[in-house]
Amino acid sequence: METTFIADFEAYMPAEFNGAPYGKAGLLRVADQAGIHTCVVFPGDLPPDPRATNASLLDEARGEDRILPGCLINPTMGAAACDDLQRCADAGARTFKLMAAAHGYRLDSACVDPIVELAIALDLPATIHSGSPVSGCSPQYIGTLAQRHPDARIIMDHMGYREWTHLAVQAAVKNPGIFLGTTLIAAAEPITIKQIVLDGSLGAERIVFGTNSPSGMAENGVKGIRGIGFSPEDEALILGGNLQAIYGL
Repeated sequence: METTFIADFEAYMPAEFNGAPYGKAGLLRVADQAGIHTCVVFPGDLPPDPRATNASLLDEARGEDRILPGCLINPTMGAAACDDLQRCADAGARTFKLMAAAHGYRLDSACVDPIVELAIALDLPATIHSGSPVSGCSPQYIGTLAQRHPDARIIMDHMGYREWTHLAVQAAVKNPGIFLGTTLIAAAEPITIKQIVLDGSLGAERIVFGTNSPSGMAENGVKGIRGIGFSPEDEALILGGNLQAIYGL
């Protein structure tokens, strides 16, 4: 029997998915099928002003100890964004997500600095979407942000997958506070993750498992990490040990 602690750094619980009810029950059902013990959960909607959707998720997640709730923050809202991050933290949020592709800014923009500074003060790790430079989400921009805030803990989702993985590795090598998240890539091409560890660019202690469920196939992600041939020690770190350390579980 598998006994490794498995944690998902990025999951969602929309009310409906693929034409059927989902919500908290769907999230936990998918987690159980994949053997996942704990999920960090973010709002699935991406409105310009996420305050209402943040409040709704925090309310739905309350009392479920398998869920670490997160909130979505839009830095272009200025002081209102900082106020919402503080409110969410007071209501139990354990992290926050930046989704520049949806909110129309670059991740190294000055508007992001007050959010990250407040997160450091609140001891909240950040989850940051990575991807195309055109969308404002280049791993290079995340690296620049991390250089300005060396005390920040950042999980870079998708680890730059697919075209920009090398930039994600470069950013993490230069910034000890950056961890690379396996969302989507664990299920699709886990060999890329293994190669990063094998070539010595970055140790397994800097890679954090995530699924992006329900749109990402959680069970396939776990199988990808387990089936690609990591050492037992590295596998345990990636699947849950690193997230335990980041969140102090």
